Amino acid sequence: MKKVIITSMAIISALGISMAQPADSSAGKQKQAGETQVSTDSLKEQVENVKGSVDGLNESYLETKATVGSLSKIKVSGYIQAQWVRGDTAGVVDGSNKVITDRFLIKRGRLKTTYDAGLCQYVLEIDATQDGVIIKDVYAMFKDPWIKSFALTIGSQDRPFGYEVHYSSSSLESPERSRVIGIFFPKEKDLGAMLEFGQEDGPLSWLSAKVGVFNGQTNILNENDGYKDVIGRLGVNFVMPNAGLSISGGVSGYYGDVQSTDTTGKVGKNYTLSGNTWVGANDTKFNEAFLREYYGADLQLTYATPVIGGTCIKGEVVAGKEPGTAGSSGYYTSNNSILNAISGTPGVTYGTQSTAAVYNRDAFGWYAYFIQNIDPASLQLVLKYDIYDPNSKVAAADFDTTKSAVKPNLTAADIAYQTFGLGLLWYVPWATNVRCMLFYEINQNEKLTNPIGSLAKYKNDLTDNLLTARIQVKF
Repeated sequence: MKKVIITSMAIISALGISMAQPADSSAGKQKQAGETQVSTDSLKEQVENVKGSVDGLNESYLETKATVGSLSKIKVSGYIQAQWVRGDTAGVVDGSNKVITDRFLIKRGRLKTTYDAGLCQYVLEIDATQDGVIIKDVYAMFKDPWIKSFALTIGSQDRPFGYEVHYSSSSLESPERSRVIGIFFPKEKDLGAMLEFGQEDGPLSWLSAKVGVFNGQTNILNENDGYKDVIGRLGVNFVMPNAGLSISGGVSGYYGDVQSTDTTGKVGKNYTLSGNTWVGANDTKFNEAFLREYYGADLQLTYATPVIGGTCIKGEVVAGKEPGTAGSSGYYTSNNSILNAISGTPGVTYGTQSTAAVYNRDAFGWYAYFIQNIDPASLQLVLKYDIYDPNSKVAAADFDTTKSAVKPNLTAADIAYQTFGLGLLWYVPWATNVRCMLFYEINQNEKLTNPIGSLAKYKNDLTDNLLTARIQVKF
């Protein structure tokens, strides 16, 4: 029995030793090396694939970055002004026999695209209303690459005169620009080239200067003569943050010519005032010019009034030679206001050029604003006064036909107007791009004594006050 047990243990031990040793060690090594080589090649292939994907993504990223970089230079903005207006009495609308006292309309529907490439800027702005679509700003602007203080702008742009001409219609505290500005500067814009100086930072950051040469026909009419108008403004701006005060202002000048063409192909007659009567010169030769010359000054004061909030006072005065027609002060446009459509204020069709004889008048006008924040965040009170005298050489008494054996040859275009305005502006707190306006204008004309029959209605003040309710959405 012992022998059987010992023999069995010996056999088991031998088998254990035999299993512990590999049958062929060299074959095992070859197999392990082959597996390692396959694994390395596969890893290299995966790495190459990942690298190719990364390179592809990087190339796509660079292309996307270039596209996004170009698109980031483009800015689209605009605003819509929808309003309801009501006049005291019915007026003739658009020269038709229809009369209304109120109406809804889109006063402005602006869409502006700006491409800003740093030293170059390209702007295209249109205005879409119920009257159609017209161009506003269409210009290219180039800055100097050295001190970046000079800029040249070419195209349809604001005339560089005064303050209210280039003050954005979306920021106006009254429904429209003042009467004197609307008549002297129809459409606010013209076609031409302007050079300006201004520094954002630097020793002369308080100074600005602009001067330009323009067609003088507004921005929607083609040039029809060889004359150009020169317009310029020199401005200053002082900010005193410790005192909560800023003061800005400027002086402006306009020197140009007007040429009309009557039905005979001649320029027409140049009428000047002799006493109380308009006297016309002989028909002049083609291309002769009639002087259009204005001078102006403007001032703006803003003060951070304690407790009640910010206060702003601003105003402007303009005077000069204004070429017009027998029945219109202003040769290209009527008053820049919906008032003309409601109450029939004298004027020619907006934005068109007359072909009648030229009447040279010494015109004068000014306006002033008082703007007070009631709620510093959302509510403003606006008071405005403006006056326009289309013929400063004539007073109301000069229309009296009983004072002279010769009746004065004066028209409604020689009558002065003044306007008192009262309004509220509400900047909607929960919609920062929305502004509401409620504005009431009291228009008063000169009261005439014993005028000719066609001016009999001006013996009293016309009932031509105007209420405007407007909502503006800006983006």
